[in-house]
Amino acid sequence: MIRAIAAVLLVGLIMIVQVTVVNRLPLPGGGGPDLVLLAVVMFALAHGAVAGALAGFATGLVTDLLPPAAHVMGQYALVFCLVGFMVGRAAERAPGSSAVTVIVAVMLAPLMSAGVGGLLGDPRVDWHALVGLWPSLVMYNLGMAALVFWAVSRFSRDHRRRKAVPTGAYPVRRHA
Repeated sequence: MIRAIAAVLLVGLIMIVQVTVVNRLPLPGGGGPDLVLLAVVMFALAHGAVAGALAGFATGLVTDLLPPAAHVMGQYALVFCLVGFMVGRAAERAPGSSAVTVIVAVMLAPLMSAGVGGLLGDPRVDWHALVGLWPSLVMYNLGMAALVFWAVSRFSRDHRRRKAVPTGAYPVRRHA
């Protein structure tokens, strides 16, 4: 129960930092990191597909309600739900490919968001602007994802250590 309350408070703090600090930074390229997306991705990696989809939907719905909400209601709820489900499913099916899963999710999420906005008739969706903005979005998200991925793996409770290879397990060839 306490972990759930802490998770909700952490996501709330991440959303406030995203809206008040990150979205206002004049970063080169016009884009910026999406901390809320990274929170959904990391949660889905840790808890699986169903929990990732539920967390993505709830987080996306709150993101849709946060000012300045100038997009179609439910757009982020759908995108974060899909991203949470896909990342969680990939983590369940291939547990060793977490880094690849994060990279693919970070690259596809902006395209999914623009695609859903275009399907819902958002007049602000401009594919030419997206093509120019997408590389900077991906680079900022990948940079933050690497930092967040390291922090989560470093400070999580599950410290999975590699088993030491016993001495003599591999034949050693000596060149004479």
